[in-house]
Amino acid sequence: MKYLPAILSTDHPSLSATERAYLAIKRRIIELDLVPGAHVTKTDLTRLTDAGTMPVREALTRLQRDGLVDVLPRSGYRILPVTLKGARDLCAFRRLLETETAALAAERGCRQDDLGRMEELLGQSYEPSDTESIEAFLRATLEFDAIIADNCGNDRLARSVIQVFDELERVLRITLGSLPFSAVAAHQRRAVWETIRDRDPVAARAAMDNRTRTSQQQIIDALTASPSIAEASITISR
Repeated sequence: MKYLPAILSTDHPSLSATERAYLAIKRRIIELDLVPGAHVTKTDLTRLTDAGTMPVREALTRLQRDGLVDVLPRSGYRILPVTLKGARDLCAFRRLLETETAALAAERGCRQDDLGRMEELLGQSYEPSDTESIEAFLRATLEFDAIIADNCGNDRLARSVIQVFDELERVLRITLGSLPFSAVAAHQRRAVWETIRDRDPVAARAAMDNRTRTSQQQIIDALTASPSIAEASITISR
């Protein structure tokens, strides 16, 4: 694939020191090793990533632009919390982008090997109490959507979708531990695959709209109802 979500990316020796520091800190944030709301310093992150001060400083500037960290004057940085409004906005933006990528991929047609891989990925489920199965499910569902984006024929749109996935992954890591696997959502993902396979852009757009609306509702319900909200540093900002 041309564009990969961070969860599927691997470090490359040709990357600059700044790029490696950026990716390392970003993964720590997304995987909740650096928890929402935590205070960190450049010294902390230099030690954590085994990177130099300058690469870490430049990486933090990029992470500010990504909306993942904020500067605390004379006291370091804060890992920005997830808010209900932010989660709603992110899910709504995802829906706008992914309904378009699904329609375009259906119209253009996907490669047979991609369709085969997508069908394989549909078989992945998870148990809320099993972190390994959650990790496998996250990789599978984000790869499924990345394949669709990769086949949409619009590089700018595909890059935007992948950027949304990296933000969405953090939210999903917070919610999936309290959210039972949904047979309805699984059926909706399969409907997306079938409409793309059948090269029906109108049906693909509708199927992806149904799927992403259900996902948004499940995410928001989990954020508001779970007793782990306080532990996950969710800010109830509407």
